[in-house]
Amino acid sequence: MKAGAGVTQQVQQRVQDGVTVLTLDRPPGNALVPALRSELREVLRAALADPAIRAVVLHGAGSGFCAGVDLNEFTADEDGPRVPLNDLFAMIEEAPKPVVAALHGSALGAGVELALAAHARVAQRGTRVSMPEVTLGLVPGGGATQRLPRLVGAQASLELMLSGRAVEVTDARLARVFDRITEEDPLAAAQELAASLADSASWTRTRDVTRGLSDPAAFQAAVGNVAARMRAGGSAEADILACVEAAQLLPFDQGLIFEQSRHEERLVLPESRAIRHVFTAERRAASLPRTAVGDVPVIRTVALTGTGPRLAGLAALCLSAGMDVLLLTATPDQAAAVRDTLETALAEAVEAGRLAPGVRDDQLSRLVPLERPEGLARADLVLDTGTPAFERPVALPSSLIWGLLDEATGAEGRAREAGAAGRLLRLRLPTGGPAVRLAEVAAPPEAPRALSWAVHRAFSTASRSVLLSSEATGFLSDAMGAALFGAALTLLAGGVPPAQVEAAGRTLGFARGPLRLIDELGAVPTLRRLRRTFEARQVPEGPLRLLSDRLADHGGDTARALAFHGPAGQTLAPDPGLADWLAAWRAEHPDHAPGWPGVDPALAMHAAMVNEGARLIAARALQRRSDPDLVMIRGFGMERTSGGPLLQADLNGLLAPMRAMAALRGVNAALWAPSPLLDDMLKNGERFF
Repeated sequence: MKAGAGVTQQVQQRVQDGVTVLTLDRPPGNALVPALRSELREVLRAALADPAIRAVVLHGAGSGFCAGVDLNEFTADEDGPRVPLNDLFAMIEEAPKPVVAALHGSALGAGVELALAAHARVAQRGTRVSMPEVTLGLVPGGGATQRLPRLVGAQASLELMLSGRAVEVTDARLARVFDRITEEDPLAAAQELAASLADSASWTRTRDVTRGLSDPAAFQAAVGNVAARMRAGGSAEADILACVEAAQLLPFDQGLIFEQSRHEERLVLPESRAIRHVFTAERRAASLPRTAVGDVPVIRTVALTGTGPRLAGLAALCLSAGMDVLLLTATPDQAAAVRDTLETALAEAVEAGRLAPGVRDDQLSRLVPLERPEGLARADLVLDTGTPAFERPVALPSSLIWGLLDEATGAEGRAREAGAAGRLLRLRLPTGGPAVRLAEVAAPPEAPRALSWAVHRAFSTASRSVLLSSEATGFLSDAMGAALFGAALTLLAGGVPPAQVEAAGRTLGFARGPLRLIDELGAVPTLRRLRRTFEARQVPEGPLRLLSDRLADHGGDTARALAFHGPAGQTLAPDPGLADWLAAWRAEHPDHAPGWPGVDPALAMHAAMVNEGARLIAARALQRRSDPDLVMIRGFGMERTSGGPLLQADLNGLLAPMRAMAALRGVNAALWAPSPLLDDMLKNGERFF
């Protein structure tokens, strides 16, 4: 091959002084999808066969080296042959010419394994590498458990692979992995090193490195120490430990086969499938919709209006996200109270070591009270609790976004009163409680979509998902919550014991049973949300009547209306008086207490959630099909290992939920009359994902 440059679809090639640079170029992230692996193999094969080329450098285009594999590959029914990772990496490792990896930005999972297969590695200072497979319920599948221990030993390998956390290439545990660390772009240094190795005709394959295995006693001690602290077998952690131990006990090729078998076994486990599904759903939710074209406003200043302790939580949220905060309250004393509450919370964070004193001072300096409503014009976004009232509309810039928070009512009237017509959105932005990891935006049809996208961008983080819907649909958490809580309350009305209802929720993967969850979310606001949703859907009033009567009769502590959950030994138990109250209520309201047909309570609640998710999909009320699962996990505390109600239907089949709906539609058709989409899916053997 002559010196110069060549390009394939996803691999760029440039030759200089006999060294060919193969650049992965598949934005974003240069993930090793099947097409990229196939192209890389063919280009590499040609380069190794070309007598004019004496060395190869692997490089990544854009902001990072390689983001590993695309998780969709594990579930997609893709046509055509795929190049197994181990085949590609073996080709690199066994190459008759030196191969050097040049890393910058980040390398994840299979991207790290690609670099480990090379004969040498050069990295730019600040580059971060991670093996996140364990967080997805998986074992590495590209040889990391066999190559990394040969370089750094068992202790460092296990620390990196069992934590899943990213570390910088300058971490002492990686000292034997990288041959050179550079301050600048690593490409030039990698080319120089590749040429030097070619000139010397001497390089070492990672499979032949023994320094990490040189002290068998220390290796086994590290394995034993980790095993003693590990949870019971069957976990991804236990499989990784077994694979690392195999690096010492088995020949290299057999170790690869052992790792691959554990990797493939975990791929098909429901728990691993669920974790990958949730991870993918979170990543998709963090991205703006494909339709988000053009300029999206940047929110730098947020104005808060209203009274009460909630403002301090909202202020803390916005300030920690780097936004300036303006505060409009009815009186200066109310503004001072908000600042005092915030200052106390920040002081506690500093004392606990979660916040640096300088950061606290900076945040407090960016909280500015407003004396008059006209000051709202300085904001990019207003978070409005519905108070105070405005005597006349405020002159607002056309770019300002007005976010009416979830419990405030009268959107149209508030928009006219504030002068925010055409730019008002409904927002749900929890600052505490079980739903703190979820935020929602419901936009009226007249609001430009860019307003919703701006709010999404401002509040979407690794710890919080922001979901978009329409005002006509309402908040997705209201729809899915109505299915869960409506089913749970119907179970109570039908005579199912409270403890059994709670246990059924935990069987489905909820960290809290539905009754306790109603209390923790607040029985009063939950009733208000259920009433709005039930009235719109014409749900029979029985479940609402039960909850409203309980609130009226219980009085006092409405945060513990359904289940006190006081300590009972080492567990939490429902209020023992609730069962007696329910029996009396059913006797007094026989019209609202239909006999329960004996359907398993967990199956009944699952069927209601699946039915609601299907209804939302059929109505095109979602940005993504995975949103109902994400709502239940981030908004209602379902375990990630459950995958959410729709994935559970995929894993276990639709037949059981559909049979439950057939038995229950006479009890409450609004909850259990099957969506036509479900009938079609069952008939055609289709899945949600």
